Amino acid sequence: MIFQKKILFFRSLRVLYQNEDLEKIADKNKYDYITVISYRDLGLEKQGFSLAHKKIANIHLSGDMESILNGFARRTRQEIQKTYTIPELEFKIDDQNLAETYKLYREFESAQGRKPWKADTFNSGVKLFNAYYKGELIASVPCYDIFPNLQARAIFSKRLSVEDPELYKIIGYATRRLIYEICAYGKERGYNFFGLGPVVFSTPQKANVAQFKMFFGGKIEDEYTYTYISKRFAFLRKLRAALKL
Repeated sequence: MIFQKKILFFRSLRVLYQNEDLEKIADKNKYDYITVISYRDLGLEKQGFSLAHKKIANIHLSGDMESILNGFARRTRQEIQKTYTIPELEFKIDDQNLAETYKLYREFESAQGRKPWKADTFNSGVKLFNAYYKGELIASVPCYDIFPNLQARAIFSKRLSVEDPELYKIIGYATRRLIYEICAYGKERGYNFFGLGPVVFSTPQKANVAQFKMFFGGKIEDEYTYTYISKRFAFLRKLRAALKL
């Protein structure tokens, strides 16, 4: 999957690697900023790219859905089961509600002091898996469809903005049900695994997120991010940092 962007005189390229011909598309004479994300080592650091190696959690979909569900933590399975007793819950697969989904994402990131992606970046290439309660969007897991794998773009919900403890619980159940629904979607269509993203324990907040991901029986595997930055783009970044733009 390939994403291209142009801002003023600068062009960027982002590749979620699916065996593309990188020699052909990752042209340093054409782009100022190139990112290649791969599940295997491509050795691009030999070609002037920097390398960031991460550990990620992948739910493999090789078994039947019963065995996949049994790989979830017992409490997680129980919480998913509770969603079937709440008639006001609705789960939409490949939802088209981009505007409301982005609004929820932006509020979720801002509530934690993080800068959200811009709408065009967030919406580009994603497939939305959303949960609604009484018609209101309460949780979302947008994914990149990089067949034969599905990769979570983000996991977010309304949990940080609700005061009702019962609604807080329902949001948690619905978020877990979305993970299950994505696994079912991928299994039915022949995907290899559903990636939940990086597993990091460097801060309490990141450790809590990592623990949540491990509730689904994911296998810890490798992700390789290669980055190339042109000299003029590197200079611009340093200038922006110096001026605090």
